[in-house]
Amino acid sequence: MNTLDDTICAMATAAGGALAVIRVSGSEAFSLSAKCWTGSQSLPELPERRLCLGQFVDENGVIDPSCIAVRMPGPHSYTGEDVVEFHCHGGAICARAVLRQLLKCGIRHAEPGEFSRRAFLNGKMDLTQAEAVAEMISAGSEAALKLAGRQLSGEIGRRINEAEQALNDILAEVEAVLDFPEEEIDFPSPDGIIAKFQAQIADLEKLAATREEGEIMRGGVSLVIAGPPNVGKSSLLNRLLGRDRAIVSDIPGTTRDTIEASAQFRGVPFRLVDTAGIRQNSSDAVEEDGMERAKTAAAAADLVIWLSDATAPREWPGWNVRGTVLTVYNKMDLCKDKPDGLCISALTGQGMDALLAAMEEAALGKCQHHDNDIAVAARHAVLLEEAAEALRMALPPLQESAWELAAVGLRSAIMSLGKITGKTATPDVLDTIFSKFCIGK
Repeated sequence: MNTLDDTICAMATAAGGALAVIRVSGSEAFSLSAKCWTGSQSLPELPERRLCLGQFVDENGVIDPSCIAVRMPGPHSYTGEDVVEFHCHGGAICARAVLRQLLKCGIRHAEPGEFSRRAFLNGKMDLTQAEAVAEMISAGSEAALKLAGRQLSGEIGRRINEAEQALNDILAEVEAVLDFPEEEIDFPSPDGIIAKFQAQIADLEKLAATREEGEIMRGGVSLVIAGPPNVGKSSLLNRLLGRDRAIVSDIPGTTRDTIEASAQFRGVPFRLVDTAGIRQNSSDAVEEDGMERAKTAAAAADLVIWLSDATAPREWPGWNVRGTVLTVYNKMDLCKDKPDGLCISALTGQGMDALLAAMEEAALGKCQHHDNDIAVAARHAVLLEEAAEALRMALPPLQESAWELAAVGLRSAIMSLGKITGKTATPDVLDTIFSKFCIGK
């Protein structure tokens, strides 16, 4: 059975690059790694946190004659344990040979996320920061990367800790009333504590509301381009991407299936979907299937661009969709009398700045906090809402001076906040979170 007492190793870089980094962490990191590396000094005696050139060897000789070792004693390391990093030549063969030899020396291969989990358990980061490590690796846009960077710097953890401290201060006041009911002490009034409850509820709800922008920045906005045949949907997709992703033809019905691509505009990531043209009385079974897929994609999208021909406008058909619908008129370069509304030319690029501005506004218009530096993830938002609900349920007892019940609600709220930073997270929750990490982190 794997334990935290084991010394572990894994590649910290992707295979195939010019340089490979293999990380070792644990109480025997120095002594076990010393069996595989030789230099002007033995590995346990190397100066701390300095790149030292040597050779990585196995029982048959030298694996890498120019292998750099870095010794990082705990607790001043990523995991808080003794850590060694080997920087060897890249490519699959050399890196795997180094890793294989470390395993032969008695070091266990790390599980997904085990380095970050040890860093969390050793107090090097809270759970929100550990999650940010995985988010930085998986970030699909600059916006997602910046969001993960702010979280890794501790911004979310700091806000949660401030809220938790405020609730603990209120709890201390409530418990003072419970512990010394007959003492002549100037206890806070119920109205004063109620006001503090309400202020904390408002703060927690405001923080939870940033989830929407967090989901947009992390996952992107799903945008479907729909409209009648031959209005320029594929041309618009290509214009937005800056390359020919979809086939463009004057023949109606060229696009039969949905075409997907990703891009970011003005810092907002989008998942673009081009769809089959919508028309009535089609006798082509494949085209009909494409139109049904278009309707299904539009129904699930965050944003739908209903593209119409500016020379012969067609109204939005009124499908049942959950997202925002933007009516856009294409081919403005071909008409003298432009219709009222957002007009573009996918061919020439006219009106594209206005379209991008409308897309940005539609994506972020519902977010009340996109100028803030905090955007919580779904797990955080659920727990923030739990904490706020616990405080709301404690308000009626507090209004009746039922201090015991109010204290129960406060403790429940504090427990929920602790789950966000990991103070009260259960092992099952930790297993779920860290299992999503790559092995080298």
